Amino acid sequence: MSGIIAAYILIALLLLSINLYSKWSWPVKAATIIVTSVFYAVTYYSLPGLLGWPTTENLPPKFKLDAIAVVQPDKLSGEKGAIYLWVSKLEDLQPDSVPRAYRLPYSKPLFAKVNEARVKMGKGVQQIGEYKKPDANMKPAQNAVRSGQVTFPLRFYDLPDSLYPDK
Repeated sequence: MSGIIAAYILIALLLLSINLYSKWSWPVKAATIIVTSVFYAVTYYSLPGLLGWPTTENLPPKFKLDAIAVVQPDKLSGEKGAIYLWVSKLEDLQPDSVPRAYRLPYSKPLFAKVNEARVKMGKGVQQIGEYKKPDANMKPAQNAVRSGQVTFPLRFYDLPDSLYPDK
């Protein structure tokens, strides 16, 4: 973090020296100040993604579930709640990557699925998951919550035993 701060101080000093000693017109100097300021803001809002904060991107199509954390909704504070999953992409039933954190909006059907997977993980049964992107052409049913048709396109399965014997 201190390296980024030092880099921006250096850029600010270079910009100051350009603006003080160059013979560029004032519109060009003003444009350099504005562009530099915009990059400060872009960096500020981009850093949380680099520091490991959970992403709200779609889950990978197949993954190994590594950990779960649930933040229940709170009506008093207005907190909507969230479900955090740490997952590793799967390729041929082998973890392909370092685990990544995902933030999903809290819903009761999703909580039921995740809680069932958490119970199995507590018993030592590893879980794999499948995520299918919702089809944009499908329209949700009217009163879907009341009729129990609201689902999240996520399923968990028990990780199959290894095909090879232990050494």
